[in-house]
Order: sequence, then structure tokens, then C-alpha cells
Amino acid sequence: MEKQEKKRFKLPFHIVKRLDMPKKQYWIIKGIGFLVAFLLAGILCNILSPGSFGSFYQNMAYGVYNPRDPKEIFDFIETAGLLILVAFALAPAFKMKFWNIGAEGQISIACLVTAGITYFMADGKNDALVIFLCLFASILAGIIWAVIPAIFKAFFNTNETLFTLMMNYVATALISVCIALWITNGSQSFPFLNYGGLPKIFGIKYLFSIIIIVVVVALMIVYLKKTKHGYELSVVGASVNTARYVGINVKKVIIRTMVLSGALSGLVGFLLVAGHHHSLTATLADGRGFTGVLIAWLGQFQPGQMIMYGFLVAFFQRGSTKAASYAAISKTEFSAIVTGMFFLIVIATEFFVSYHFLIEEDSKLKVFVENVKTKYNNFMYGSNEVNVFRENIIKSKNYVKSNAIYMDQNDFNNYLDVLVIIKAPSDEEVNKDIINERKKEYALTKNESLKAQIKELELSLKWKKYINKKTVATKKSLVKIYKKEVARNGGSK
Repeated sequence: MEKQEKKRFKLPFHIVKRLDMPKKQYWIIKGIGFLVAFLLAGILCNILSPGSFGSFYQNMAYGVYNPRDPKEIFDFIETAGLLILVAFALAPAFKMKFWNIGAEGQISIACLVTAGITYFMADGKNDALVIFLCLFASILAGIIWAVIPAIFKAFFNTNETLFTLMMNYVATALISVCIALWITNGSQSFPFLNYGGLPKIFGIKYLFSIIIIVVVVALMIVYLKKTKHGYELSVVGASVNTARYVGINVKKVIIRTMVLSGALSGLVGFLLVAGHHHSLTATLADGRGFTGVLIAWLGQFQPGQMIMYGFLVAFFQRGSTKAASYAAISKTEFSAIVTGMFFLIVIATEFFVSYHFLIEEDSKLKVFVENVKTKYNNFMYGSNEVNVFRENIIKSKNYVKSNAIYMDQNDFNNYLDVLVIIKAPSDEEVNKDIINERKKEYALTKNESLKAQIKELELSLKWKKYINKKTVATKKSLVKIYKKEVARNGGSK
């Protein structure tokens, strides 16, 4: 007798990529991620310093605002602003799918140039001239450091990720060499720069830097959203061949975009030395270039989201440092762990944004879930058609995704006009007036059959509102899918 084959273990579900997700659901998932990261940070602090869980969140808040020193809020805004500026420096390159991982090096080389000019030229008499010279030189240094890999990518198709990453190490090594050459007293540490720093405004430290950051970020939002150059980035990122077909000079766009990225990274380096630290070390960039990569990516290169993530990361960095200080924990390590945990959890939420679990039809789990759904739908709407309604929404999205390139705008509009995902009760069948009339009759007669009828009518009205709301949302999603597919394929056929 032949040996019977062992039954292979089979999961009752498989993972499927989402076609689209409502914004509300997207932000619910993201919000849960933020709350989980926040909760775990408190638990970790309590493990390292027992009994500190309750005070942890209060101390975290001191990273943003401390009643003893209200001006410290400007420190928080500057910390967030520098991270946001790095994200905006990287976003244009990322939008055209040039993976610039070199912001750390571009910031570092700008720090070196700023500190060098200030160290050798600043004497307190011509600070304004030194500051302007440092600003110009740091931006130029950042541009040069960014353009080198851009030229090699544009003309020789080198791997920009490895090239820009390598440039980071070169910049760090240059700083170490220059400090060793310039500082000959054997201390191997760069002195504090008493002159050549950005001035205080109204006696507030960092306010000058914050104003610069706000102005530059506002200009970048206009550049990305409203200009021809910003549009060209999206076209090149969607398809290089399409960009060439419509007459866009791809090499020029690559180099021009990296000039912009390098200039903004250079500005960050200038602000770090002239506006914040007034000194120089090989680690002055402090990972901001890499943190900016994560902020830009998590923000999907959208200005609003990048600004939000910049403030969240600054809050976790500064807040965890303050909390660690009050709890007598090593500040640097704890802050790095908490910030890393925040990124890990938020990145994990991207999985649930991009994918969902599809339960196998023949599994016991499917039977259980369908039973729960049926009871829920009956309780909420008095209808078993919710599942059918949702399946029809998925089918309509699949249809548009598959046929978008074969429909011109008129065809698509006609499709939307005649689209009925599921039939809703008519106004003659159910509305508030009908329900109110039945309620008046019941108040007079106390007829139990009328009471049941009122309940059924209320569920039908609720079901009708649900259908109408979801149908409107679905049509908006279909428009987005249509535009995205047409743009990705270079137009409808």
C-alpha cells in the first residue's frame, strides 16, 4: 500500500495588496501606531526605572514646553524644523526615484565649510560679512557634494544609493582630517566659536533659524505643488520613458533636482554651526540625514505629512531625552531606542495600509467571520447585503484599474454616471417623514406591529444613508485610481 501523503499545513488566510484605502481608515491605522509607540516608550522607561511610568508622559511633555523655561519651545521647534528641512531636501529627489541617501554627507561638508570660515575669519568686527560668506559657501559645498553622484547617475547610470552613501563617509573623514590639521594644540577637539553666529531676535535663541526654515519650507511647498519643475519630478518618477517622450530632459532634471537637494542640505549644515552648536565634530549631523530619509518616506513626499512626522520625531527625541534625565537613565541611548521604536512601529503600520488579510473560502475561520458579519449587519442595518455591497465596490475598483487606459475622460464619466453598486431604498419607500407618521400612529394606538415596522424603517433609512455615503466615497476613489493609472501609463488609449 502506498503511504498516505501527509496533509500540508495551510493558513486559513492569505495576504493581498490593497487597491485603495479611505483616508479615515488610513489615519486610524496610523493613529493606533502612534499610540502603541507612545505606550511602549512609557513601559520601557518603567522597566529601566521602576515607578516612572506615571511621570514619564509629563516629563516627555517638557521636551516641548517647560513652564520653568517657556523659551525652550523654540528649541523644540528648531529641532523639528531642521528635520523637516532635511526631509524637504530629499523629497524632490525621491519623487523622481533618485534615491539620495547622502544628505548626512551634504550636511557634514556644509558644517565643515561654515566652521572653517568662521574659525579663520571671524573676529567679532565683521560678523555679518562672515555669516553671509558662510551661508554662500555652505550651500555651494552641499551642492557640489550632491551634484557629483547626480552627474555620474545622469551620464553613466551609476547606483546613486551606494554613491551618495559613500559620500557620507568621505565627508565625515574630511572633518576628522581637517580638525587634526587645524587644531595643533593636541586637544583634537574643535573650539567653541564665539563669533560668526546667528543673532538672537527679541532675546530668543534659534528664532532666526526658525524664520529661515519656515520661509524655505513654504517656498519648497510652492515649488513641489505649483511649479512646472515640481510636475516634471512626478513625470520622471512615474516613467523615464514617458518623460523623454513628452520632451523632458531627464539628465537635466536629475542634476537640477540634486542641486536643490544639496543646497537645502547645505543650509541645514550652516544652521547647525552658525545657529546652534557654534563648533564642529565629525558627528555634528547626528544622523539627521538618515532621519530625514525616514520622515520623507513616511510622509509619502507630501508636505503636510512630512511636517507632521518631523514634529512627531522631534517630540519623541527631545521628550524621551527629558524623561530619561528625570528618571536617571542614560539620555542618549534611551532617546535613540525610543525614536527607533517609534519608526519601527509606524513603518509596521505601512503593512496594514498597503495589505489586508483575505480569508480562504473553505476555512473554518471564514465560516466564523461570516457568521459574525451577518449578525453585525442585521443588528446595524437589518440587511445581509453589506458583504455583497463591499464586494461590488472591490469589483468596480478592479474594473477601473484594469480598463483605465482604454477609457477616455468621457467614457469614464459615463461609467460613473451609470454606476449603481447596489440598489438603495427609494425616498417613497423610506424617509424621515414616513417614520415620524408611523411613530405618531403608534403613540395613539400602541400597536406592536407598528413598533416593529418603525424599527424596520429606521434600519432601512440607516442602510440607505450608508449606501449613499459609501457610493460617494467609492466614486471619489475611482477617480483617483483612474487618474493614477492613466498617468502611470502615459495617457488613455
